[in-house]
Amino acid sequence: MSAILPLPVVLPLLTGIGLFMIRHRQDLQERLSIASLAANLVGALVIIRAVSGGEMLFHRMGMWPFPYGIILAADRLTGTMLILSSAVVGACVLFALGYLATNERRDVFHPLIHFQLMGIQGAFLTGDLFNLFVFFEVMLISTYALMSFYYNLDQLETAFKYTCLNLIASAFFLVGIALLYAQVGTVNMADLALKVRELGPRPLMVLTAFVFFFVFSMKAALFPMHLWLPSAHAISPTHIGAILAGVLVKVGIYAIIRCATLIFVGPFERLQPIIMGVALATIVWGALGTLPQTSLKRILAYSTINQLGYIAFGISLLSPLGMTAAVFYIVSHAFLKSSMLLGAGLNQKLTGTVNLDEMGGMMKKAPYASALLLVGFLSLAGIPPLNGFFSKLFLLQAGFIKGFYLTTGLALLMGVVSLYYNFTTYQRMAWGTGGAEAGEASPIMYSSVSFLAAFAVIFGLGVSWLYRWSELVSAQITQPDLYISAMRSAF
Repeated sequence: MSAILPLPVVLPLLTGIGLFMIRHRQDLQERLSIASLAANLVGALVIIRAVSGGEMLFHRMGMWPFPYGIILAADRLTGTMLILSSAVVGACVLFALGYLATNERRDVFHPLIHFQLMGIQGAFLTGDLFNLFVFFEVMLISTYALMSFYYNLDQLETAFKYTCLNLIASAFFLVGIALLYAQVGTVNMADLALKVRELGPRPLMVLTAFVFFFVFSMKAALFPMHLWLPSAHAISPTHIGAILAGVLVKVGIYAIIRCATLIFVGPFERLQPIIMGVALATIVWGALGTLPQTSLKRILAYSTINQLGYIAFGISLLSPLGMTAAVFYIVSHAFLKSSMLLGAGLNQKLTGTVNLDEMGGMMKKAPYASALLLVGFLSLAGIPPLNGFFSKLFLLQAGFIKGFYLTTGLALLMGVVSLYYNFTTYQRMAWGTGGAEAGEASPIMYSSVSFLAAFAVIFGLGVSWLYRWSELVSAQITQPDLYISAMRSAF
């Protein structure tokens, strides 16, 4: 079964190359792109089924002995992230088929998406830090191009800022790898976990752990490294913004989880006040940042920052219950926020604007498109029985049980602010007065948004199932010896 692990990396790579070679045959290119994404989703389902019972899969690229060479690894967390990336990216690509006009550089869109997916899924699967860096760069290079998709000045400026910030983060990533290798002489995650534990949380190791936290916080758009995200959401093509919010920032979150539960368990305990402070600052900044905005996409961007802060808060508790809440939140948010950004793009397609004052009255102009966003706003506001309510409930419960009453209380207070801005935003959009009349949009755009929005209800009504799965993921990743022994015995 471990032989399937290269599929989520090799399939997008070969697909991207093939699609670029047939870029002048758009119909064939689109069919092959969708077929590859469907095969990718099937592969992710096979992997998650194989690891659902607690087994871990490992695949060695080449014949190098442990801990050398390239190793791909999958556990329950990896399987979960592969499903998220496959489903969300697939829905966004389908949306793009209706969103992009024929002459809007569709010939290069599909190859870039598959290269980006290769980097995303490779980051989830890799078993060593250096190849995590490599897959990050593959993902980011594709993202740079996708963010500047139309080559207009606003997109080029945003892509340039994003590129500069991530080049700085990449430089620090290499510095962190060098510091770590100088101390322990390995980059394999399982081997690192053992050797870091033997050295203990000495000052240089704590500093090294902080470097990695800084790097991954940049990728995850945590305060104060979040500055790239509002413009990226607002100016990038809608389907690219949805991938950024639903999947791309989760790669940074995933890396932080691996650091906290596997590689730097001791050092992260020393860094807990800093991590929790960053999480709370992200929650507050994201919530308050929504209030002065008039663009629907910018409101959703700051809302994404706010939600990422809640996920980081769950991780910062450094407890199995906190990690369970964080995993639950990651799954819920990936589908929810992607559906809302695609919904914003759908409304933009109908009205030609994302300005709330010009878009007002959508409930009368396009009731179904407005209803799709209503589901998202109710969920973000924390209204039961939608998944957003349970995401916050489990997180706050974990914080209070752990004894962080003041910080958890602040997170709860920002939930009230979230309730306010979600209701006022939807009121302005759905029942406000605006001049833009609703046009038409492709049925495939409605289908893509409907598919993702449905999970707000599915995960809400099926909360016990998703919470149980999150518990199983947490139970596995908070016991690093399981990962270490499984990898060592596999080779």
